[in-house]
Amino acid sequence: MDLFEAIYSRRTIRTFTGKKIPKSDLEKMVDAGRLAPSATNRQIRDFIVITKNEILNDILHHFHAGRKYETYEDGKFDGTSAIIAVVMNESNEFWKEDGSASAENILLSARALGYGSCWIEGQLRPHEEHFKELLGIPEGKRILLMIALGEPVRWSPPPPKKSLSEVLHWEKYKKP
Repeated sequence: MDLFEAIYSRRTIRTFTGKKIPKSDLEKMVDAGRLAPSATNRQIRDFIVITKNEILNDILHHFHAGRKYETYEDGKFDGTSAIIAVVMNESNEFWKEDGSASAENILLSARALGYGSCWIEGQLRPHEEHFKELLGIPEGKRILLMIALGEPVRWSPPPPKKSLSEVLHWEKYKKP
């Protein structure tokens, strides 16, 4: 799959078949994240790949705890095969941007390899200390986000996006 096909067809997937992802594919995804831009080339990110069921279940249990979903599908992470945690050092003021660039590369590489993914950030914050302990993350490092991965139960079309003409401005911002 070429880059633009991956971009145009990528969507958030929350329900997976449970089929295991080969280690080589997970390494390709992390390598894509590693190669993302980094402010002043400080490369202040690390990645933890989680595939053990007991750790996956612990993480997903915490994501669901006390959360209300608009639909059942919104809250599912059934069959998640792996999670990649993007771990950052806050020593650079652009740590969030660097981590986000890595995440996007991982999301697109997952799609290119035929896997579904879900960027998890908001539900992470209340449980970050638990996750840091669970994953052995040292002081001074933060979990910026996690990405759930797996073979989708089904591929549905990406949700509607604004058209290019609605968001593209040449030379100056033009009011709608």
